[in-house]
Amino acid sequence: MQHKVLAIIIMALAMTGCVFAPGGHGDRDDDRHGEPTIGQQLIDLDRARDEGIISEAEYERTKQDFLDSAR
Repeated sequence: MQHKVLAIIIMALAMTGCVFAPGGHGDRDDDRHGEPTIGQQLIDLDRARDEGIISEAEYERTKQDFLDSAR
């Protein structure tokens, strides 16, 4: 249950706090078209921890998940 709540919170933060970097690389196959960057996800996650929305343990676990998915 906690993981579902955490996932919802993170998705909400990612959708509301997402910053899109201008790139002008429309011809690149790896463009993410609207997906937040790992950096932005980490910023949003940090904000959620600072605001008390998630615990330190949830922050560390989710941060590691984000970093693992980037590899």
